[in-house]
Amino acid sequence: MAKQFKQTRWFFWLFLMVSILVSHVAEAQEYPTKPITLVNPGGAGGSTDLLMRAVISVASGYLGQPIVLDLKPGGSGAVGTDFVAKAAPDGYTLLCGGPGWNSTLPAIEGRSKGPEYFDAVCQINYNSSFTLVRSESPFKTLNEAIQWAKANPNKMVFGNTGVWGAADLCWKIVRHQTGIVTRDVPHEGGGPFIVALLGGHVDIGITGPPVSLPHIQAGKLRALAYNDNKRFPQTPNVPTAKEQGIDLIDHFWRSILVPKGTPPSIINKLASAFKKITEDPSFVEMIKKFGEEVNYLGPEEFTKMWKEEYESRKQLAKLYKK
Repeated sequence: MAKQFKQTRWFFWLFLMVSILVSHVAEAQEYPTKPITLVNPGGAGGSTDLLMRAVISVASGYLGQPIVLDLKPGGSGAVGTDFVAKAAPDGYTLLCGGPGWNSTLPAIEGRSKGPEYFDAVCQINYNSSFTLVRSESPFKTLNEAIQWAKANPNKMVFGNTGVWGAADLCWKIVRHQTGIVTRDVPHEGGGPFIVALLGGHVDIGITGPPVSLPHIQAGKLRALAYNDNKRFPQTPNVPTAKEQGIDLIDHFWRSILVPKGTPPSIINKLASAFKKITEDPSFVEMIKKFGEEVNYLGPEEFTKMWKEEYESRKQLAKLYKK
C-alpha cells in the first residue's frame, strides 16, 4: 500500500512538472495574442517619449501585435513605475526603464522601484545630455554660469526633469564640485522643462539631445557643455563639461522592463523582438535624427549593469542626500 502511494505521488509530481513545462512552451509560442502596453513614466514630449514612439512605430512587425504607449508621469517617474511593478507578470505591461526612476530614486529616497521589482528585457540605448541656457543668456560657457552663481548665491534657477532624475543628479554633482547654491525647480520630464527654459521660467538646465537639439540648431537655446567624455558629433563646437574643469559624465539609458516573475520564455521572446527593432533601418534613422544611437544590451548583460549602478547610487546618497 505504501509503495503504491509513493508511486502515485511520484507520478503526480511528474505530471505536474510536465504540465508546467508544456504550459510555458505553449505560452511562449502563443505570446503575444493581444496588444502590449508600454508605460512611459516620463512626461509627454521628452526624449524618452520620442524614443518610445519610434519603437512602437516598427514594433508590430516583429511582435505580431501592436505596442500601445501609455504615459503615466508623476513623482519623477515613480507613478508609472509603481503601476507596472503591480501589473500581472504576463508580458502585456512593459515599463520604459530609466536610471532616474529605476536606480537613483529608489536607491537614494527609497521610493519608485528598483531591480528587485522587475525583470530586465533589454537596454535599448543611452545618451548623454547638454547643459543649456536660452540664446539671449549672458552665459557663453559653463564656467561663466558657475562664476555668476558663486557671486549670486541662490539667485540662479535650475530646471530639472524630475527630482533625483539624471539631470537633477548631474546638477547636484556640479554643485558639490563648485560649491554653488541654486534654486532648483523640478518638471515632469524633458518636454515640460524645455517649455519652462524657453519661456524664461528657469535660467539653466540639463536634458538630452532629442528634446534640446532642434532648439539648439534653431538658435533658441545655447549649449554650454555636453556632459560626456567626448563632444557630441552634431555640435562639435560645444565643449564637454570635463574640458571646462567639471567632472561630469551623464549616461541616461532607456530599457524595457517587466514585472518580477514574468516567465523567462516571454522575456526571451521580447528581448529577441526588441533586438530586431533596434536593428530596423527605419528605427535607426528616426532616432539618429534627434541625436540618439542604439546601444542594445540583452537581459543578463543589462541586469548586471543595472544592479551595479543601483548599488553605486546608494553610495552617492551619502554625498548628496540632505
